[in-house]
Amino acid sequence: MMRSALFLGLMFFAVLRLAGYITEPKLRAADIHRIVGAPDDFHTDPLNRQPLNVLSWNIERGVEFDEILSTLQRMNADVVLLQEVDRFCLRSNRRDVARELAEALRMNWVWAGEFQEIGEAQRRVPALTGQAVLSRYSIRDAAVIVFRDQTWFRWHFSPVQPRRGDRIALKVRTGGMLMYDLHIESGGTDDLRQRQIDEVLKDAVQEPDSRVVVGGDFNTSADARLPLLHRFSKERLVDALGAADGRRTTVRHEHPLDWIFVKGLNASGNVEPVANISDHYPLMAKLTDLD
Repeated sequence: MMRSALFLGLMFFAVLRLAGYITEPKLRAADIHRIVGAPDDFHTDPLNRQPLNVLSWNIERGVEFDEILSTLQRMNADVVLLQEVDRFCLRSNRRDVARELAEALRMNWVWAGEFQEIGEAQRRVPALTGQAVLSRYSIRDAAVIVFRDQTWFRWHFSPVQPRRGDRIALKVRTGGMLMYDLHIESGGTDDLRQRQIDEVLKDAVQEPDSRVVVGGDFNTSADARLPLLHRFSKERLVDALGAADGRRTTVRHEHPLDWIFVKGLNASGNVEPVANISDHYPLMAKLTDLD
């Protein structure tokens, strides 16, 4: 009896969410992936601050907003790469999470969407989630890389989390560096994830910047860890936190899913295992110029 009631409850919930395909605005890809923000409200000279601290964190939509803000204030990074950042979703109290964090931290910011989150809108205001970059420095040349390889069916008709859109990388220049903020596919294979990463690396090697940062949630499997390190090494990018075994970046997995890679920089870093805020932990890398 209890199982039947639970099954019926889940079915009812799924129908309500999928009904959003009819009742909520239908966004085009250009609308979902559009860049918004305030990239040049605050001005700091990047040459005056060494080391430059870069933080990367999947904040699990920003639901625990106050705790996320408190953690970011305490960690005091110069540049923040965020993944799973909601915009106008019911689950995160309809906040524009990136904007509100940036305003509280007095940082410049840009955000771009990955997905329109079906079933999360209210009053016909579309609900989205994506990536954000916050910085003490001006943010220039913001662009979105929409990966060619996607698990389209995996999300569009999911009864639990139906979506429109595609996985992306958010690319910016800030603090004198070229930075990529990644959220690699969780629902695909290691080969698909590597193809998405390769798109970012191909883009990076075509750019003239000598200092490059690639960070985010790579959703790395345990088996893919060594090939991932080898692939970045071929493009002269190194693990900013060191390749020590057993580094844990999430609540559920003992192997690392989250990374920061750098080129043309000295780097050291750590994982901050904060509890009850997100299913991922923030990573901090301290970056200095090569001697």
